[in-house]
Amino acid sequence: MDGQAAEAANAIGTTIGTQVRRLREFRGLSVAELARLSGVSRATLSGIEAGRGNPTVETISAIAVALRLPLGDLLADPAPRTPVLLRGTPRPEDSKQELLDRMGAGGLGEIWRLRLTGAGRRIDSPPHSQGTIERILVLRGAVRLGPVERPVVLHSGDFVTFAADVAHFYESVEDEVDAVVVMTYPAAP
Repeated sequence: MDGQAAEAANAIGTTIGTQVRRLREFRGLSVAELARLSGVSRATLSGIEAGRGNPTVETISAIAVALRLPLGDLLADPAPRTPVLLRGTPRPEDSKQELLDRMGAGGLGEIWRLRLTGAGRRIDSPPHSQGTIERILVLRGAVRLGPVERPVVLHSGDFVTFAADVAHFYESVEDEVDAVVVMTYPAAP
């Protein structure tokens, strides 16, 4: 395996380990209880949670079943390291649905409507609890938003996802901004 492939494999192993630990703790299970429910040894589970080892798909699947989650919830890091921006797509000829993002299990969610009236209007937000993620779809207008250190500008139809456990803000670029904010955060066990 070349250096890049090894680095990618290590990143996936770390993500799986982080997700297994986070979701196991959310379910209120000890490593021993998850081992019993999944049929995966405690030593293997401990190694996976530490980001070591190379678990098979069968092992990860057994853990997902024991946690009552889809397999994909263990493979994806729910907190993006940088804002993930999807630009609006052209109006389709026929009606259609577009998947913008998938929210994993093990948390709570809120849906907010964001309205900014007047260019330069700004709302500052302190960091939310660790693991909080915001997803924003702009319906009308242009808005500059996101983590204070890495803001992005969105226009009508654009979508962004970012970790909201850092200071962030929303600032209108045009007179009228109308957007939908979906905020998800880990639930208390």
